[in-house]
Amino acid sequence: MSIFTLDILLVEDSRSDVELFMLAHQVNGSAATIRVARDGMEAVEALHSDKSRPGDAPNVLPRLVLLDLNMPRLNGFEVLKRLRADERTRQLPVVIFSGSDQRSDMLEAERLGANGYVRKPVEFENLCATLAQFERDWLSADLAPLHPTG
Repeated sequence: MSIFTLDILLVEDSRSDVELFMLAHQVNGSAATIRVARDGMEAVEALHSDKSRPGDAPNVLPRLVLLDLNMPRLNGFEVLKRLRADERTRQLPVVIFSGSDQRSDMLEAERLGANGYVRKPVEFENLCATLAQFERDWLSADLAPLHPTG
């Protein structure tokens, strides 16, 4: 059983998208803790502990992963496959947070076990509202149980 002390892992390779997300976090007055992984490999490394070295503590799992699809080194679908294949992260809530509105991307995300699919808002006000909605839906103490997939 993992201890959740990190609220959101934002997996996003676009520096400007990260900056806008963090600004929305600040404007909303959010108390959520956020860690950023700049690509899929960094996300996988952040979520899987190195159990091979004695004394290493397992990495803390976030309560929610917001996962972009189009990233270098390892795309969002590959990250999702790896998370669902690992017992420790299989039930971790993952919401695809992408600019893609392709139905095929949405269907593939669902097939691979994503808990949701949210298109990145274009307007800053909508980004603030979307972040607030993520917090209400996924981080509120009463609403934060792990949602089973597939």
